[in-house]
Formats: sequence, C-alpha cells, structure tokens
Amino acid sequence: MIVVPHTGVIDESLEGEEELLMRARLHVRASKQRLSRGQRRDAIAAMYDAIASAMLRYVISDSSDDKLRIQYGEDLSNDSVLFNILKRSNVLDGTITPEDFDYIEHVLDEALENDVVSYNESRFMEIATNLLTQLQIIPFDENILPETSISP
Repeated sequence: MIVVPHTGVIDESLEGEEELLMRARLHVRASKQRLSRGQRRDAIAAMYDAIASAMLRYVISDSSDDKLRIQYGEDLSNDSVLFNILKRSNVLDGTITPEDFDYIEHVLDEALENDVVSYNESRFMEIATNLLTQLQIIPFDENILPETSISP
C-alpha cells in the first residue's frame, strides 16, 4: 500500500496552481524521507507524483496560456503528453530528454508492480531534480510546508 503524504494536510483554501505547488513540494519532501528509510517503492511513487503535479501546475497556469504549444486533441491528463507539450514549448530545456521521462515512468511502473525495485537511484534522482527545478518546484524552504506524519 502506498500512503499519500498530502492527504488532509493541504490547506483546503488552496486551489489550482497553489494547491498543485503545495502537493508537489509535500511529495518531494515525503520522497526524500522515504528514500532515507529505505522505502524505495513509496519514495519513487511520491517523487513521480511531485513531477506529475508540477507538470499539471505549469499547464493550468494563467501565465502559461500564451506560451504553451498545445495541439488540438492532446490528452492533458496523460503525463507523457504533458511532458511533450512542455518540451515542445521550451519550458523544459535540452538537458531533459523524452528518454529521461520514459525512464522515470519505467521506474514507477516497476515500483508499482514489484515489491523490490532495481533501478539506478542516482539517475532517477538526477532526472527528477532537474525536472522539478525547471518546473520551479525546487528549491524551496521546507519550513513553509505543513507538518505531516508519515508512518514508517
């Protein structure tokens, strides 16, 4: 069972971009905490959710309406499609490739299907950190986040 770190923690008055920003940051923190405890499966799922929330936050942003090159019929609920829109729109630079995002998705799939995950943790974290930096989720001051209790 994967525990969602933001359930009941995010201020209910937050909406849209602000809610997704808080969600992404809470998931980054939870991912790091879980990784330090050896809970790789949950850490991977939390980090992926941070990335997905960050991409969606950028797409729904009022300030990005004129910058994004969204093609007719694209499914904005598909993370791979969101990634490709952000690449095509030059939100994400050349240091992140579609193969990098495929790797992140592959690691998530493996984590969800198997209890033991074999992956290159350094590569996963490097790609995730680069994505979250470019999507303006990190760095952040962890002291601004609400307290959570993540069970061991």
